[in-house]
Amino acid sequence: MLRWGLSSMDFTRLSRTPPDAMRRGTSSLKLRILGGIFIVFLFSMGMVLYVSWTYQRDRLVEQTSRHALQTGLLIEAGLRTSMLLNDREATMETIRKMLRLKGFSLINVMNNRGEVVMSSDPAQVGRTLDKDREESCRVCHRDSRASPARTAVVTDNREGEFLRTVTVIANEPACYGCHAAEEKMVGILVIDSSLAELNRLISAMSRRIVLSGIAGFLLGFFLLHLIITRFLTRPLDRLLEGFTQIAKGRFDHWVDVRCGGEIEDMATCFNVMSRTIGRYVVEVSRKKAEVETHYTIAEALGQTIERKILKEVVVDLLCRVLDAATVTLVLLQESKEGLFEVVHTRKSDQRHYHFIYDLASGGEPQGDLKREEIEKLVHHGYTQPVFSRRGGRLLVPIQLKGMQMGLACVTKAGGAVFTMAERKIVPVLAHHITISFANARLYSMAVTDGLTSLYTKRYFNLKIDEYVDHFHEGETGFCVMILDLDHFKEVNDTHGHPVGDRVLVRIADLVRENIRHGDIPCRYGGEEFVVLLKGESQADAVRIAERIRRSVAEHSFEIGSIPPFHRTISIGLACFPRHADTAVDIVAAADAALYRAKARGRNRVEVFAGWAEQVETTLLRR
Repeated sequence: MLRWGLSSMDFTRLSRTPPDAMRRGTSSLKLRILGGIFIVFLFSMGMVLYVSWTYQRDRLVEQTSRHALQTGLLIEAGLRTSMLLNDREATMETIRKMLRLKGFSLINVMNNRGEVVMSSDPAQVGRTLDKDREESCRVCHRDSRASPARTAVVTDNREGEFLRTVTVIANEPACYGCHAAEEKMVGILVIDSSLAELNRLISAMSRRIVLSGIAGFLLGFFLLHLIITRFLTRPLDRLLEGFTQIAKGRFDHWVDVRCGGEIEDMATCFNVMSRTIGRYVVEVSRKKAEVETHYTIAEALGQTIERKILKEVVVDLLCRVLDAATVTLVLLQESKEGLFEVVHTRKSDQRHYHFIYDLASGGEPQGDLKREEIEKLVHHGYTQPVFSRRGGRLLVPIQLKGMQMGLACVTKAGGAVFTMAERKIVPVLAHHITISFANARLYSMAVTDGLTSLYTKRYFNLKIDEYVDHFHEGETGFCVMILDLDHFKEVNDTHGHPVGDRVLVRIADLVRENIRHGDIPCRYGGEEFVVLLKGESQADAVRIAERIRRSVAEHSFEIGSIPPFHRTISIGLACFPRHADTAVDIVAAADAALYRAKARGRNRVEVFAGWAEQVETTLLRR
C-alpha cells in the first residue's frame, strides 16, 4: 500500500477548495506579515519618540540647568560688585541686562529671610517666599533640617514650564561691612528660565523623527511588499495552484518557481513528487483496469456453462473487452469431422449470425476467417494468439493441452490497432475462454445423448421447469413439440440395430437443421424426440413442425450397401400457457397430440385441441 504525504481526505478537501480561496490564503499571509511589520514599526516609533522625548529632554534640561547655573554665577558676580558699592540702581541695571538674555523670564534677589529685595518684576519686590509653604520651594526643601538636594528644578505656572535655578550669594570678607561674619550667605539669587523654546525644539525633533520614520516605513513597506511577493507569496500561489491541479488529477502540471532558497527547493520536490504520484496513479489505474477486465471476463463467462449460449457470450466479450469492430468464432464439431460452427457478430448491429461451415466444400467461410486459417487450426498450427503485421487483426486459438476446440478472429475498425493493455489481456482472455469451453464440453457430455448429440430427457425436464418459472416472472410462454419416427421397429427388424442407430442420428441432424437457434432439441427416448420452442406462437410452432416433417419425408436414407429408403415422422404440438399451465400437463398435452397424429394416419402434425382429445386418444390406444 502506498503512503503519500496527503491522505485521500486531504486530497478530497483540497480538490473542493476553490482556487480563489487558496489565493486569498496567500494574500492573507502577505497582509499578516505586512500588518505585523506595521505594528512593530508603530511600537518602535513609539519607543523612539518616548526615548527621544524623555531622554533628550532630560539631557537638554540638564544642559540648560548647567548653563543657567553658570549664568547665575556670572550674574551673582556682577551683582556682588554692584551690591558692594551699595549701588541699587546699578544692580537693577545688571538684572535688566541679564533679563534680556534669551530664555530668562524672571530674576529675583532674596535676603536670608526669603524676602525679595530686588527683582526684574517690580511686583515681586517685598514678597516673602516661605520655603516650607511655597509650592515651588518645597520641590527642593522637602526636609527643613537638611540642605536642598538640588539647585535647579523644572516647575510650571500659568505661563508654562520653566527652569528655576537657585544660586547662593555667599558671605565673603568684602561683605562683612554690612553683614555679620558668622552668616554663611548674604542672599539668594533665583533665576527662572522658560522651557518653551526647549519644548519647541523637542517637538520639532519629534516631528522630524516621525516624518522620516513614516517615509522610511513607506519605502521599506513597498520594498518589503515586492520582496514578499517575489520570494514568498507568488511562489506559494504557484505551489497552491500545483496542489489544485494534482487534486484535479493533472499530475503533469509543472510548478515553475525561481526564487531561490527553501521555497524553490520545495517546488522542485513538489514537481518530483507530482511526477512520482502520477506514475503511481497511472500504475494503479492500469492495475484497476486489469482487475476490472478480469472481473468482466469472469462474470461474463460465468453466466452459463451451455455451449450454445457460451458461443454468443464469448463473441460479445471479445468485442467489448478488445473494442473490436467484428468477431468471428469457429468451433469444431467433435462428432462430424470437417464441419464447424461459425458465430459472427458486428459491433454496429450487435446481432449474432450462426452458420455451419463444411471444410470439404472448398468455399470460404462466412465472417472474417479464411479457409487456410481454419485448415491451420485443424492441423494444430496455432500455439498462441497471433497479431497481424499492422496490429489491427487478431487470431485467438481455443485449445487445451493440445486439444483444438476452435479459433476466434477479432478485427479492429478502420486503421485502429490493439493497444499494449489489450495485447497484455489477450493471453488471459484466451485462457478463460478455453477453460469455459472445456467446462462446457464436459457439461455437454453430461447433458447430451451419446448417439444423437441431442440433449437428454433429464436436461429437457430441467429446462421446461425453468421456462415455466420464467413465464411466472413475466416472460413469454413456449411450445412443446414431441416427434416419433413412424414404424421405426421395421428398420431395426429389417436392417438391424446399427442401421437403426444411424437413422436416428440422421433424424437428429434433420431436426437440428430445421429449428431456430435457441430452440432446444432433446432425445426423449428410443425413436422419440422433443423440442422446446421459444415463444408461445402456435403458428410459428406449426411452421417449424411442418418443416421438420417434410424434411424427414423427403430425405433418402443411404446407409452402406442397403438400398435407399424413406421414413416419416409424426409430430404433436402444445403451447404454454394456452393448452396447459404446468410442465407436466403441457408435456401430456403434446403427447396427446402426437398420439392423435399417429391415430389419424401418421406423417402429420397435430396441435392439442383439448382434454376431450385425451379420452379419445386413450380409446385409440386400446
